[in-house]
Amino acid sequence: MTDTPPRYQGVHDEISPLRRVIVHRPGPELERLTPDSREDLLFDEVLWRDRAEAQHSEFTALLTGEGVEVLELTQLLTDLLEDADVRSRLLGRALDPAALGDIAAQDLREAIADLPAAQLVDVMIAGITVSELRRLGVAPRSISLQHVPGEHLVLDPLPNHLFTRDSSAWIGDVVSVSPMRRSARRRESLHLEAIYRYHPAFAGASAPRRILGPGAGGAATVEGGDVMLLSPRVLAVGLSERTTAVGVERLAADLLEDGTVDTVIAIALPHQRSMMHLDTVTTVVDQESMLRYGPLGSLETFEIQRRGGRLVSRARAAGEMDEVLARGLGVESLRVLSAPLDAYAAAREQWDDGCNVLAIAPGKVVAYERAAATNEYLRAQGIEVLEFTGDELGRGRGGPRCMSCPVARG
Repeated sequence: MTDTPPRYQGVHDEISPLRRVIVHRPGPELERLTPDSREDLLFDEVLWRDRAEAQHSEFTALLTGEGVEVLELTQLLTDLLEDADVRSRLLGRALDPAALGDIAAQDLREAIADLPAAQLVDVMIAGITVSELRRLGVAPRSISLQHVPGEHLVLDPLPNHLFTRDSSAWIGDVVSVSPMRRSARRRESLHLEAIYRYHPAFAGASAPRRILGPGAGGAATVEGGDVMLLSPRVLAVGLSERTTAVGVERLAADLLEDGTVDTVIAIALPHQRSMMHLDTVTTVVDQESMLRYGPLGSLETFEIQRRGGRLVSRARAAGEMDEVLARGLGVESLRVLSAPLDAYAAAREQWDDGCNVLAIAPGKVVAYERAAATNEYLRAQGIEVLEFTGDELGRGRGGPRCMSCPVARG
């Protein structure tokens, strides 16, 4: 493992200069996406691996060129798995008998526990088939694997690791490891929790003050794409198809109890695929401005605070949304930036992640070049837009903000 890096101070808003970020370069897991498996793996389309890899490299090169330290998830996990104790702990949680079956979990552990770290990481992210298990010298004994073809997956792949924003989110100097809504993504959180607990990049002075683990699942789900730190003391969270009210209340209770934030604003989003997270319809671009999908309209919000030792919430009518968000940003009024597009063009650009931009400094964002009309509009409003090719990556329904987990700003 590498030496402990310099101290970093976490993430206290959405727009301070981006210093350090976790990304995942797509790899062999994309080759497990097929027309038959894509829906179970939460994809609308089958991605072309080579082109997705090349575009992701363009994305990370852009960030590096802007002075951002890019931490690659695969390398972080490879570092971790060089440590026998960490390897044992992580495998013990990832190879869950309740999900795989006790015998299959035993078979898998026997086959992969002693693999070289890099090869083991490939299995943990790309999954493993019955044939691949046999090639490692283990004949599957599980009842469920007796009459399946060789291409049957014993351990499912994690193609959604590409979207590192979702599996964890830094809120000040606290990191929330996401309790994910869909079973296809839950192992991602185990990887991030292990990284934050055991990797030297997050040790010593660089360690988070607290790690909020994903817990045992259930109704309390929160995904990082719904988590938006408007200012150091105010957190917005989308009530989406992936983040539940129970999850928001549990997160608010944790953060408000120790004073990490003073207010949590829950935003009631439409529950639909095209708006699966808050950052698919709006992102912060400077001190007073939010880019927003024009047809979204106003939404009901709920302000949650802690008073007298108990949580209290106040519902705000949809017409008050911009006022609530302005208070969260700490400004008198919110500047809403919505490209003047007709309904068809607006829907197309939103589907192509036109609103999912990554702020790397106040008034400076990274965006897909295909969101041409939105990018042109932002420039006309004084926002600097850095573009990169993203037509293949965008087929996974995630933009630059989705593909990045900031761990240090400012």
